[in-house]
Amino acid sequence: MRKLVFALAILAAVSARAEQKNVQLLTNLSDWQLGGVMDNFTASLGVHCDFCHVRNEQTKAWDFPNDAKQEKKTAREMIHLVLDVNENNFHGHTVVGCYTCHLGKESPSLAVALPVPPIPPSKPEGAEEAEHKTYPAAKDVVAKYVTAIGGEEAAKKLATSPMTAKATRIGGNGQSMPLEVYRSGGSVMTRVTPAEGPAMAQMFGPEGGWMTSRQGVHTLSAADAALGMTATRAYEPFSGSLSDKARVVDKQTIDGHETWVVGAAINEHTRQRLYFDATTGLVLRRVITMDSPVGRIPTQTDFEDYRDVAGVKVPFTVRVATVNGGQSGTRKYTSIELGGTIDPTMFEAPK
Repeated sequence: MRKLVFALAILAAVSARAEQKNVQLLTNLSDWQLGGVMDNFTASLGVHCDFCHVRNEQTKAWDFPNDAKQEKKTAREMIHLVLDVNENNFHGHTVVGCYTCHLGKESPSLAVALPVPPIPPSKPEGAEEAEHKTYPAAKDVVAKYVTAIGGEEAAKKLATSPMTAKATRIGGNGQSMPLEVYRSGGSVMTRVTPAEGPAMAQMFGPEGGWMTSRQGVHTLSAADAALGMTATRAYEPFSGSLSDKARVVDKQTIDGHETWVVGAAINEHTRQRLYFDATTGLVLRRVITMDSPVGRIPTQTDFEDYRDVAGVKVPFTVRVATVNGGQSGTRKYTSIELGGTIDPTMFEAPK
């Protein structure tokens, strides 16, 4: 989206959009939330920032408030359209978004693409309902997962114990660099060291957070830290806890593995689907979608190479894909420690 190289692409999202001016429709969003919506635009239409925005001729920096391009004015009309459709037809729920019509293309298709692929025959009446009755209960699928990772104590350790880890982070552009992760007491701090240096870090906690870059220390509000925590936790394995309303919604095959798909709400505006290997019980994939004014924003995590760590089976390869390619990446862990002691000053912002 921008030709900047950050080891933590989230830094770019915050720093580049830290001052909101001339935001007419997407109001009451934090910098981070607005950045996520912008990323969803680019992914939904297959375009870049320069599709709607221009740069300052003198400084060459992005001039986001500028309304010089007609495409930006059209975008506002389209936002109005999406908001009205959801409000008037779906009781205000986020059902329709930019991707609904654009499907990753600048312009929506006006006609069916030919030739039309064969349409599968309709299932006999009642067949789908009968098939769903053969699905296992969500609590049984989750119970098998808990057993697979080591049992109830292992699941508790995974969810609550301090964690220290070292890994190689491979970005969407193929660039790799060392990564450290520290988690304790509800806070998470990650630090990467790009080849060109210096090290950059980000910390998210219950009451706020901070980030460091070449520009110094950037303090985060509690709202933006919460979103940052969500992005960071995309890399964490499933702890084994779901709401009572979770249910098995489908069965799908992932890389040759048959999986049970369990759907559950995280909160009013966030949903998740977990793909459990029907044979081993382990989670192979998690997809989380968050509501935004212009559509649901997805994050997909794939888990591979489960190994035993202090009696707990955890994935040593984790791949995350988001609507912002710069935030997508793979972690290949070289070491993971659960239950150790972490110095609390680790989570304090640098002076």
